[in-house]
Amino acid sequence: MVSQKTKYLGIVLILFLLLLFYKCPFQFITGLPCPGCNMKTSLYYLLKGNIQLSLYYHALLIPTLICGVLCLLKPEKTKMILIIWCTLMIVYYIYRMILYFPNSPMIYSKNNLIYLLFRHA
Repeated sequence: MVSQKTKYLGIVLILFLLLLFYKCPFQFITGLPCPGCNMKTSLYYLLKGNIQLSLYYHALLIPTLICGVLCLLKPEKTKMILIIWCTLMIVYYIYRMILYFPNSPMIYSKNNLIYLLFRHA
């Protein structure tokens, strides 16, 4: 049997690798920012202690971290926690797209698959 400590260590390792090497498939294909765009940048500034810049890049980073911890501590409530989190992410995404797009931090990337396929059409 795998111990609880090993499971948590595995989760932390996977999250760490995702933070370092993850490229958003949604933005790679469409060029549009996804609901989680800039969360890694937000985490960077949060870890540096710059809460204002962290909130600028993605204000739902801290609630996302809290939801992750709650899901680990209360597995029986995971479904409810994830429904609330997904709802918040969608509402916040729409808000950010209306308010910021195509300016920082919600920038359109021309380095995407659709643009590369149809730029000469």
